[in-house]
Amino acid sequence: MDNTQLTTQENTELAQVSDVNFQELIAQSEKLQDLKPVINLSAEYVELEKVGESFRGIYIGKQRMQVTDQATGETRDIEGVRFLIDKQVKINAGVVLVNEVERSGINVGTPVEVTYHSKKGNVKIYSLTLLG
Repeated sequence: MDNTQLTTQENTELAQVSDVNFQELIAQSEKLQDLKPVINLSAEYVELEKVGESFRGIYIGKQRMQVTDQATGETRDIEGVRFLIDKQVKINAGVVLVNEVERSGINVGTPVEVTYHSKKGNVKIYSLTLLG
């Protein structure tokens, strides 16, 4: 038996863990060298600096991220929102923007425009506009 064949018992055990067809995955893995990169899924932070700046992107979900408070050194988890912009994954964890996305109830795959309107103290005020 070659190494790409799973025994019946191994297949059964794997099927219990997941609905994934591991035989198909093994076959696909043998062709990885022939595939070309399409998109880097590691998110880069997108920051709007000037009032009136905006970006257009497709909302692709939320992500927890770890940040360190510069004053206290304390590490904490915050939630950010992810967008696909020009074939790149970008994330922003601005409290107002995260709240706007949550309140709007938009679904993954929704095209939006995010605009930086003003700043109140250290908080940036964003608006979220549905594109269609």
